[in-house]
Amino acid sequence: MKSLTKAMFLLLPLGLTGCLISNGRICGPQTPTAYCNKDAYDALMNPVQLRDKWTKAWADIELRYVDWQACGGLPGGGISPDRRGATGLEAAELSKEKLYAAQRCMMSKGYQYIGTCEGDVPSRFPACQARSR
Repeated sequence: MKSLTKAMFLLLPLGLTGCLISNGRICGPQTPTAYCNKDAYDALMNPVQLRDKWTKAWADIELRYVDWQACGGLPGGGISPDRRGATGLEAAELSKEKLYAAQRCMMSKGYQYIGTCEGDVPSRFPACQARSR
């Protein structure tokens, strides 16, 4: 009984602070949700690659990987234009152009975009524009 009282005495201040342990971390009232929520943390730390946001009825994963690279994508699933010597705005424009070109290429090969179209930036993707028609 004495040890239980000591344990409660030591743990009581932690309970009064509003902190809790979640996802293996101590989370307080101002801790970002992604840090404490396992699903949100995993999505943030391991995002789905652009290549994996496309589907085609009869295409397997290996064909999608080949088509993605044929459309200018990287083997790892992302996109990276040559930005050497470009200013910040020029680099952003180059990235946008490369992404849009890859999306148009994937659509021309018969793929459908299954990524999100919510938000200001994704809603302007060629794949999202085609989906809304």
